[in-house]
Amino acid sequence: MAIQFNRKPYKVTYYKDGERKTIRRVPPPKLHDMLPKDKVSLTRGKNDDFETGDEFTVKHINQRHPNVLQVTNDDGRSTFIDYYDLKLEQKIAKRNGVDPLDFPENNRYLRWP
Repeated sequence: MAIQFNRKPYKVTYYKDGERKTIRRVPPPKLHDMLPKDKVSLTRGKNDDFETGDEFTVKHINQRHPNVLQVTNDDGRSTFIDYYDLKLEQKIAKRNGVDPLDFPENNRYLRWP
């Protein structure tokens, strides 16, 4: 099952000064290769709980904000981090019907020295 990130416009309705307003928004393009279940590492520390070099699993990517990823660590703590503060360590999710085991970086143990 491949995840589709489309840029279909959507409407946001809000009230300002008692008046109902509706605006049209378009999600930005997805600028990274990360998908849910992939392993990533933090390149720039966020706080004492999420330090540089820590490894995470991508938990969720919102369709309307595809460049902000929700990541979780081994303790179950999660946070939202911009894609440019993360480095993809291991591809685990299926990409366009290709099994993750077919990627060369995931088959290092099969190579002869």
